[in-house]
Amino acid sequence: MPQKDKIIFPVSYELKVILELSRPKNELRNELESLFSRHSIPFTFLSEKPSSKGNYTSLRYKVTLIDEPQMKALYAGLEGIKEIKFAV
Repeated sequence: MPQKDKIIFPVSYELKVILELSRPKNELRNELESLFSRHSIPFTFLSEKPSSKGNYTSLRYKVTLIDEPQMKALYAGLEGIKEIKFAV
């Protein structure tokens, strides 16, 4: 019987975060990058794409996670930023 897909750490992937622009964009980006730094997550900013009406923006980062606790801490931290609509 095949085993469920399991994440093999360390893992690098593109993280896409959709943010509502209810605060200045640079403030939101700084908060997100501070979250990465607090959890010792190496990251590289890849791109930003604003929505057509300018109410939202999409930020893409390459992140590297070393283990499952770090991954859980990252997603818990993302949940704490109220302007984030979703992160994949």
